[in-house]
Amino acid sequence: MEHAGGYEKKLISLEQALDSFGKAMAIDASSLGDIEQDTIKSGQVQKFEVCVELFWKMMKKFLYEIHGIESVSPKMAMKQLYRIQYANEKNYETLIEMINDRNRLSHVYNEEQFNEIYSRITEYLKLMQVIVNEVTVRSTNS
Repeated sequence: MEHAGGYEKKLISLEQALDSFGKAMAIDASSLGDIEQDTIKSGQVQKFEVCVELFWKMMKKFLYEIHGIESVSPKMAMKQLYRIQYANEKNYETLIEMINDRNRLSHVYNEEQFNEIYSRITEYLKLMQVIVNEVTVRSTNS
């Protein structure tokens, strides 16, 4: 990876964050009280928000350093990943939904919306892991 630089450091941070997020999502809080369950869910969602932020920023660096593609926003970075075939159409749509959900969580708290988004964050975790793996494999083989 002759062109690589800053994106590799961001990749390592992202992989660590995704690992931590995965461990947090493995916690079964169903036997705990409401306050404890809410606290755990809030922590899991916070890890989701951090991972989305790290994910798009790492992809921005990756796209620029490896492919010479400028991305100034999270959605633009996801579109570029789709364009250069690191994400298929379904995954691209899910990535955009993930960015939208992260944005919704950051602006206004609404319990119904929180629970709706919470129901999707495991899917988002898996998708980020798949794309990070694809980036790693394809970059190593270049």
